[in-house]
Amino acid sequence: MSLQRLLLSELTSRQCNQYQVQGGDIMLVPVGSVEVLGPHLPVGGRCFVAEAFCRLMAEQVNGLCLPVTSFTSVQDTFDRPGSVDVPENEVNAYLRAVLDDLLATGFRRILLVTYLGYLRYYIPQEVYEDHNVAAAGIHLGESLHRYGREQGIREDSWIAGALQLLGRDDLVVKIERENQRLLNGGDDQPALSETLMALRGVGTIGFTYPAGAYPLLPNPNLSADKGEGVLRRAVTELAPAVENLRDYNEFLARRSVGRGLLWQGWRWGDES
Repeated sequence: MSLQRLLLSELTSRQCNQYQVQGGDIMLVPVGSVEVLGPHLPVGGRCFVAEAFCRLMAEQVNGLCLPVTSFTSVQDTFDRPGSVDVPENEVNAYLRAVLDDLLATGFRRILLVTYLGYLRYYIPQEVYEDHNVAAAGIHLGESLHRYGREQGIREDSWIAGALQLLGRDDLVVKIERENQRLLNGGDDQPALSETLMALRGVGTIGFTYPAGAYPLLPNPNLSADKGEGVLRRAVTELAPAVENLRDYNEFLARRSVGRGLLWQGWRWGDES
C-alpha cells in the first residue's frame, strides 16, 4: 500500500502505526487562508496551493499530510465579503498545539507550509526552544515566486496549477473562463494612490484594498500547466532538505544540553 498521497485523516490507526514502524517520521502541515485574492479566483486559492505543495512533497519524501488549516489571519482584504480573518495569536496557539502533539506521537520531521511569514518563523523557533527539535517552516510565496519569476508565472497560475494537481479540473475551467471574460471586459480596477504605492514599497503597512480593487487582477498569461510546473520544480529542489532535517535533529539529540528552567544560574529539570 502506498501512503505517499494519503492524508493522515484517511488512514486507519493501524496504517499510522505501520508507517512509523517502517521508519516514517515525516508530517507536512499545510496552512492556507480563505481570502479575496482576485475577481477570477476562488477565495480558498491559497489552501489549494498549500495542499498541492504538501501532497507533492509527501510523494517525494515518503511523508504524510495533515488536512489543510484553512482559516488564518488575512491582510489587505480582511474586511471584504469572502475573507475570513482569524487573529494571529489564535492561529499561533492552534498550530503550536498541533505541532506539539505531532512530536508527542512520534513525528520528528515536521514541515510547516504556509504563506504567513510570521508563522513559518515563530512556530519552528518555539518548537526548537521547547523541545530541542528542528521543525522546518516553508514560505510558499517566497519559494514559488523564486521559481516562477523567470517565466513571469504569478500566483493565479499557481492556484490553477494546484487545482489541476488535485484533480479539480472543474475549478480550473471556471477560473480560466472568468479570467477571459474579465479580460474581454477591460480592467476597471480603481487606481491606488501613488502615496500608498510608495509606502507599500517600503514595507508592510496597515492597508485594505478599496471596493472593486483586488490583489490579483485578470491575467493574459494565466496558465495552469505552467503553475503546476512551478509547484513541481519547487518541491523537487526543496525535497533533499528533508533528509538534512533528519541529520540535524539527530545532531540535536546527541547534544548534552538541558532544557530545564534556569533560576539564579542553576538549571532545574533536565540536568543532562
